[in-house]
Amino acid sequence: MKRIFLRISTAAKTDFVKVSSWSALSTLIKMIAGFVSIKIVARIIGPSGIALMGQFMNSIAMIGSLSTGAIGQGVTKYIAENYEQPEKQKTIIGHAVRITLYSTILMSLLSIIFYRRIGEFIFRTHEYDSVIVLFALTLCLYSFNMLLISILNGFKLFKKYIVINIVSSLLALAVSVLMVLFFGLYGALLSCVLTQTVVVVVTLVYVYKEPWFSSLFSFSRLERSVLKKLGSFGLMAIVAAVLFPLSQLAVRSYIADHISLDSAGIWEGMNRISTMYLSVITTSIAIFYLPRLSEIKEDLLIKQEVVKTAKIVLPVLLIVCFIIYLGRDLVIWALFSKEFVSMRDLFGMQMAGDFLKIASWLVSFLFWSRAMTWQFIFAEIFGSVSLVILSRILIDQYGLVGSTYAYALNYFIYLVLVVFIFRKILFHAR
Repeated sequence: MKRIFLRISTAAKTDFVKVSSWSALSTLIKMIAGFVSIKIVARIIGPSGIALMGQFMNSIAMIGSLSTGAIGQGVTKYIAENYEQPEKQKTIIGHAVRITLYSTILMSLLSIIFYRRIGEFIFRTHEYDSVIVLFALTLCLYSFNMLLISILNGFKLFKKYIVINIVSSLLALAVSVLMVLFFGLYGALLSCVLTQTVVVVVTLVYVYKEPWFSSLFSFSRLERSVLKKLGSFGLMAIVAAVLFPLSQLAVRSYIADHISLDSAGIWEGMNRISTMYLSVITTSIAIFYLPRLSEIKEDLLIKQEVVKTAKIVLPVLLIVCFIIYLGRDLVIWALFSKEFVSMRDLFGMQMAGDFLKIASWLVSFLFWSRAMTWQFIFAEIFGSVSLVILSRILIDQYGLVGSTYAYALNYFIYLVLVVFIFRKILFHAR
């Protein structure tokens, strides 16, 4: 018993747990806001509306990442890596601003020019084309906010990062509920745009006094070495930003075409649950784990950091997954409406997939910390294609529940793949 308490006490003193304890408050508020929002939205627009929202949110994530040049992770890594060299940090920020500016202008123009085709691809109707245009016009605000968050993370300003998340969550809740109550499905789609853009005001309030803020407006001569570093991360992030939403779009569309749009909405609802409860872990990984791995140079220390974090995260995650599975009927009742009752069959393999997903992420973040561009691209292409193929095969064989079989099996395969790629660090580092 003493040994157990000693391990708990030791774990509680680690930086990861300290950050997690701060992010837990943010996540709790975000989860409550998400619960209230999805409950109201689900009751008003139903499963089919939830499916269309999922399609649009995946598209926003994809276009939004491209509009930043997909350099967010690179900005975080190189600011953290050069923590003792302010001039290098200033140079990185200056380059990041220019890349983001050019990328945003390009994506905004393309979105406006092809808004009808984009609307037809996402919604299979032109009824919501105006939402696409509004998103394109406000894309600059979204991009600027993402850049500020990446810089904030690189400087390890964890508390400000978390406070911004809390305020943004509450603001997003207010906007989404009001828009859905007044405008139904159109309002729900519109809220996806508004909540992604107005939060930049919140971020600016907390960062404009930071010493590095003036670096945003210093346009020094472009350096090929910095562009190359950020570019390699941009390429990695573009692959991730495009492939993951596309695989989600492909699976959701396949369910809608071969089962029903309501079933696609139930599948989307299951994904929303996973996103909400996993956010405490993914937030901690984003704000602590990558900067920490980026600082470490020796393989043995990297291995120790991965193992230490896994020992903290995975046992807790396993317990949470088991509790959610046991309480799945209560979760469906609390978050959705009676139209979503068939979702209960999805929980078992979804929870297994969530566990395998986080386990694989703890290893795959080494791609980012070591700037292993081509290995990462290969792993992402493999994982995304695998998910779509497995989903089609297993949905045809088992129906909607087959999508969760595919999800769990895909992340098991992905975990094996990334462990194999990093086997020298994980098993042979001395």
